[in-house]
Amino acid sequence: MEPQSANGQSLGSEVMADAKSVGASVANRLHSEVDSRKGTAAAQVNALSSALEQTAGGLDDTAPAWLKSALDQGVTKIQSLATTLEQKDSRELVNEISNFARQSPGTFLLACGAAGFAAARLFKAGTPSSTQQSASSTEQSADTTPQPMVDATNWQDSTVATNQFEGEPI
Repeated sequence: MEPQSANGQSLGSEVMADAKSVGASVANRLHSEVDSRKGTAAAQVNALSSALEQTAGGLDDTAPAWLKSALDQGVTKIQSLATTLEQKDSRELVNEISNFARQSPGTFLLACGAAGFAAARLFKAGTPSSTQQSASSTEQSADTTPQPMVDATNWQDSTVATNQFEGEPI
């Protein structure tokens, strides 16, 4: 009986080692994918920062001071985010996000909710609304124009116009 339990233990440890290896390779692949795409994300964040900066600069003197201040602070934070994205790799970013979530979970959850709301609005804006889709399908199904019917088996008789009620030539 001992040889079977030894084989079972070695098989179990081999499966565990394989699982860890696969997990590590998946994590490495994921991190390399994120690292390859973070340049695009940083460029988009920089574009957002520039747009906010132009908005803040375009405000006239009648705009409230708190609005200008909020836009300027937003620009500073967004530029900081873009710099962080450009300079750090994905593992460092994950560690920073984890630390932030541990230090201030309420703010982290609020930020996640805001990001989810923004993503939902973006996805909703990118797809046609259900009323537009149902209107276009109604327009397609409402086309009741009669189509001419051609009897391919009796094409010679179709050259003579007939009275539909009596079947006699007109």
